[in-house]
Amino acid sequence: MAETKETEVIQAPKPVDPKTVMDILNRSLGARMKLWLKSCYHCGLCADSCFFYLAHGKDPKYMPSYKIIQTLGNLFKKKGKVDRAFLEKAADIVWGDCTACRRCGMYCPFGIDMGLMFGTVRAVCAEYDLSPEALLIATKNYEEFDNQMAVTEEEWIDTCQWMESETAEELPGLTIPMDKKGAKILYAVNVREAKFYPQDIGQAAMIFHVAGEDWTMSTKGWDMTNLAMFAAKGKVAAQHVKSTYDAATNLGVKQILLSE
Repeated sequence: MAETKETEVIQAPKPVDPKTVMDILNRSLGARMKLWLKSCYHCGLCADSCFFYLAHGKDPKYMPSYKIIQTLGNLFKKKGKVDRAFLEKAADIVWGDCTACRRCGMYCPFGIDMGLMFGTVRAVCAEYDLSPEALLIATKNYEEFDNQMAVTEEEWIDTCQWMESETAEELPGLTIPMDKKGAKILYAVNVREAKFYPQDIGQAAMIFHVAGEDWTMSTKGWDMTNLAMFAAKGKVAAQHVKSTYDAATNLGVKQILLSE
């Protein structure tokens, strides 16, 4: 009997829609940013602030002002009527040739915030999944699991119960309360603690126990990282923050405490 091979389904990239591009730009291109685009005199004073420019032998194409022209400037000039090849090139620039550290804006005599401008281009590229792969995976995990490492609710609860059991051997009476209504503090952690360093949760519980704090952890909104923000996926980033806020509101806590 002949073996059947699974056929991999490859989805075609989403076509670039000028209206969608302009909707993103219009949300960000207020009067201030439009003024920035017009007021740059390409004096080059921002150049030496960029380590990409310095690391590439002061090649002019790595100057922050030039990178802005090639990306945001052309998007605005062409009114969003660009193809995917343009966005792929723009993504290479705003992700591969810029860290959005905003040093260039500090050196600009006009106070132009190029980091914010690069962030706007990242948002356009992110709409078409032109962001670093790891950030895209994390963003999808936020949408499905509400944390960046795809930890299920069952796994999260099991981890907290495991750490409670382990740590209580050293400090009798210690508990890791989950979804405690009316607690003073909601403690949220970096998801890597649940995935790779659960002992950190136990150590935090020891501090709370010894300090006599009234605290709780939540089965929802417990991951305090937000890689969707760095991926320029604004809606997912906002929803993730809201998840923690909703957990705090539903439990009636007074404070949210984040690890790190």
